[in-house]
Amino acid sequence: MREPDNLRAVAALQPDYFGLIFYKKSPRYISPEEAVILPHFFGLIPVGVFVNETVETMQQIVKQVKLPAIQLHGDESPEVCAEVKNTRPEPKLIKVFSVDENFDGSRLAAYEEACDYFLFDTKTAKPGGSGESFDWNILHSFPIRLPFFLSGGIGLENVNEAIKICKRLPLYGIDLNSKVEISPGVKSPQMIKKIIKSL
Repeated sequence: MREPDNLRAVAALQPDYFGLIFYKKSPRYISPEEAVILPHFFGLIPVGVFVNETVETMQQIVKQVKLPAIQLHGDESPEVCAEVKNTRPEPKLIKVFSVDENFDGSRLAAYEEACDYFLFDTKTAKPGGSGESFDWNILHSFPIRLPFFLSGGIGLENVNEAIKICKRLPLYGIDLNSKVEISPGVKSPQMIKKIIKSL
């Protein structure tokens, strides 16, 4: 998110987190300077989203924007995750894995010590925001030992199905993005409200 009025409207619905995308190639990009002046709301946690960024830059933005949580959406190694997490104050770290039918679930074990949460998204040519879903049943085929967010084409029409499929897994949260957008970076409070009501 990046528009103050839009953030206020969504915050009134009391979600737990909102994303700030510091990836310059994203149509949802926000600069650290713009992020700093966004309004703050009690209980609404900003999450800085990075894609294959340098550790130094991520640490600088975490401190500048005072981010309590970060999401790594690229090819970051377990070592990079551990190094970024060592920033003070220590942010919660969400590592994203792009999933398709060929995803190697054995990769997850190497990240368990360095991360607080996983996030499973749909594998596409570009990172995130595709509006496409993957077969959530595949998550049952490999061990998931950390709580995770589920992402990728989730909207009103399939959110309850997603939760039902993940019922016996450590599902922590649902990540809503392109399916609730009016335009890149601008979310529809009406759509989000309907999803919350449905849940």
